Amino acid sequence: MKIGIITVHNSPNYGACLQAYALWKYISQSADCEIIDLYRPYQKDYISSVKFRPMRDNAQSTRTKIKQLIKKMLNYTPRHFSAEAKAKFDEFNSQIKLSRNYKGIDELYTNPPQYDLYISGSDQLWNPAQPYCMEPYFLTFTPQTAKKISYATSIGILELKDAEKEQFREWLSSYEVISVREKQAKRLLESFTNRKDIVLVADPTFLLDVDEWKRMAVYPQVCKPYILLFILSYSKPLIQYALQLSKENGLRLVIVNQLQPPCTDGSYDSVTNAGPREFLGYIANADMVITDSFHGTVFSIIMGAKNFYTYIVPGNKRGSRITDLLETFDLQDHLLPTELDKSHDELMQNKIDRSKELEIISKLQTEGRSFLELYIK
Repeated sequence: MKIGIITVHNSPNYGACLQAYALWKYISQSADCEIIDLYRPYQKDYISSVKFRPMRDNAQSTRTKIKQLIKKMLNYTPRHFSAEAKAKFDEFNSQIKLSRNYKGIDELYTNPPQYDLYISGSDQLWNPAQPYCMEPYFLTFTPQTAKKISYATSIGILELKDAEKEQFREWLSSYEVISVREKQAKRLLESFTNRKDIVLVADPTFLLDVDEWKRMAVYPQVCKPYILLFILSYSKPLIQYALQLSKENGLRLVIVNQLQPPCTDGSYDSVTNAGPREFLGYIANADMVITDSFHGTVFSIIMGAKNFYTYIVPGNKRGSRITDLLETFDLQDHLLPTELDKSHDELMQNKIDRSKELEIISKLQTEGRSFLELYIK
């Protein structure tokens, strides 16, 4: 059986990179599987399309312009993705079998790859706010008779516009089965697609064994205990809060963020060169993890972080995926308050039951594997 996955891959983003690897890795153990190598706008040699445009092109453009204006007013100096980190990402991604490359969507529709089964992968693949065209991620380029399913796909937001609902309804009508990652996505799609067979499965990173992730990790050469702060974008409030926790407990603060400016006063260790393997190692070795990331939370659970807390930035419309995940593991008390006013001693009062974590991971893994095996064998 030959299977093709379309997802967010070859991305300089730890979560996107690791979820793509996990889904491909698990399926490839029992089938000839590859990820469809469709380029996205930020990639070199990408060919734009006149016909295929982002779903919320105008809104995205407006937000981008506002952000650029604010950065200009604040004399913001952008940091570049380090060559060392890029090399580590490239090495990790080289394990994944890819289709021939498609430098643009027009090229994909003109000469689509042929498979026995097509899968829309996970991550926020169906979020209409994405800065690239979503249509091919609904597998609309496949033959009319193609067998199509989705696995743990995320919408990321709680509501869609009427025009978006109409488009989603059309695109999803030819799927044999739809599975999503969050309860909110299941309820949303069921409300307007008239499909009552939508399945809930966990992020594909839960498909692989915990021990497999641990063998993959590259552990940092940090001799002393540390607090790890992993943030998606540079955030002074979170850094200040993490520094406060560091002073309270005497642990060194390590910040992993590829685009952060250098630390000039030596108050923390700035890590900008970590690849996916190093990312796993930093989480596994930390005495405490503070993150604002969905996959930062996922891997704090998978890697068995001694303690962790997740922060949802005020105004973040994609926070439901984090609260949903924490509820699944009964870890709602590991969500940081908006005010960031909890002391280290208060945070340490919420213990994590590792045996319970592993029990739930095993359940999610069984559910995910059972779903896939209905279609890949």
